[in-house]
Amino acid sequence: MKKITIDELYLQMFATYDDILSVDDVAVIMNLDKKRVYRMLRSGEINSIKFDRWVRVPKLWLIEYIQKYGFQRQQSFHEQRRAAVALYCRTPRSRKQIQEFLDLSDRKFFRDTVLHPLLEEGILRMTIPEYPGHVKQRYVTVRPYESEDSNDEN
Repeated sequence: MKKITIDELYLQMFATYDDILSVDDVAVIMNLDKKRVYRMLRSGEINSIKFDRWVRVPKLWLIEYIQKYGFQRQQSFHEQRRAAVALYCRTPRSRKQIQEFLDLSDRKFFRDTVLHPLLEEGILRMTIPEYPGHVKQRYVTVRPYESEDSNDEN
């Protein structure tokens, strides 16, 4: 009996799908809401390609994502992104600079999932806290970012 590799198994599982997947296909495969898939694509959690107005995901990229993280959203992606922002903001940065650094186009998504959590946890602080919406508002790292993994080393 021939041994089947995990790559071959995934290719067999998704054989009914085209090599380039639509957002609807990804949502069905991952058993997620379409809006959630769009958020994952916008954040860069799942790699994608844009064709005019359409977003597509090569099937092999989705298989790689599933092999790396499984079907459930993993915290490690977000931890890495937060650590990168903390490091980047050692020098005061504007919201726009941080957002561009992360290559995120959706301002609301960026504020809700990245900026506000870092401010609430005390990892970042505003340079002009009395005027949160000030045009010259910058964000700077308050304390070094420590992921939960770094605590396990002691």
